[in-house]
Amino acid sequence: MDALERLLAIEGVKRCKAEYFRCVDGQHWEDLTAVFIPTPVVDMRESVQPHNPSLLHHDAAEFVAGVAHVLTGVTTAHFGYMPRIDILSATEAEAVWSMEDWLWVPEGHAILPPGRMHGWGHYADSYAKEGDRWRIAASRLTRIKLEYS
Repeated sequence: MDALERLLAIEGVKRCKAEYFRCVDGQHWEDLTAVFIPTPVVDMRESVQPHNPSLLHHDAAEFVAGVAHVLTGVTTAHFGYMPRIDILSATEAEAVWSMEDWLWVPEGHAILPPGRMHGWGHYADSYAKEGDRWRIAASRLTRIKLEYS
């Protein structure tokens, strides 16, 4: 892989993660499912406090259905910063993203407490290239801090 191919691969991975954030915040659930390979490993067990062992998924549609169940009616803003992206081959990559998110939860939400949540942490992702598109093959979110108000 030459330097140009490597840079194009890095941009493809960035575009994939940007699409992930856009789909979550826009609540575009079908499009979010397409960001993943069909059977990714999505580990959100450390994304909440306390640790939730049920937040490990091996199916993109199942993971997205769970996200939709929790976030429908919630306004969110997600940001990914300063990625460290390693291109392992023409079809495999890994990345670590610093992240920040905001959630504004309305009164009467069935799952989340009302108010504002602000969080910081890291995504550790693996990517697979299928055709001309990079997709998430594995994603693990860990939190540094969560604040509620």
